[in-house]
Amino acid sequence: MSEYIVNSYVQMRKQQKEEEADEKFNSYVSARTLLGVLRLSQALARLRMDDVVGQGDVDEALRLMEVSKSSLYEHQMTQNNGEDQTDASKIFRIIKDMATAPRAAKKARRGRRVSDETSEEEEDLDELNMVDVRSRVLAKGFTETALMETLIEVSWTRIASP
Repeated sequence: MSEYIVNSYVQMRKQQKEEEADEKFNSYVSARTLLGVLRLSQALARLRMDDVVGQGDVDEALRLMEVSKSSLYEHQMTQNNGEDQTDASKIFRIIKDMATAPRAAKKARRGRRVSDETSEEEEDLDELNMVDVRSRVLAKGFTETALMETLIEVSWTRIASP
């Protein structure tokens, strides 16, 4: 079992070096990481009411470490992007962009910047044809169900907010 754990640790170190070379998200794999894998493996064995750590425990501990790292990466990307990355938020941004595009063109012709007067922003939103919205959202790879759920969520948000 110890050889399997060491090989897994070596593999994690190799993966870290590859990520550093590709300038991807940096995660540090150190002796503390190995200790964390060991402790997680022991805890998983205890959950099974067993005194011996099995390969399945080690595999699950490694999987948990990997999922933890990937969630940190996703969180960092979301923060760097500054936007919520849920399907509902993406669909809402598509619809908002469709509604504000004609307004931006009008303001550009009048010589005003799009960012002027945020209080006027909602007043200047154009009404959209639902067929156009549906086709644009579906073309972006979302399902009709996701579109409908987003519309329901947005309508409830508008009702609930003062």
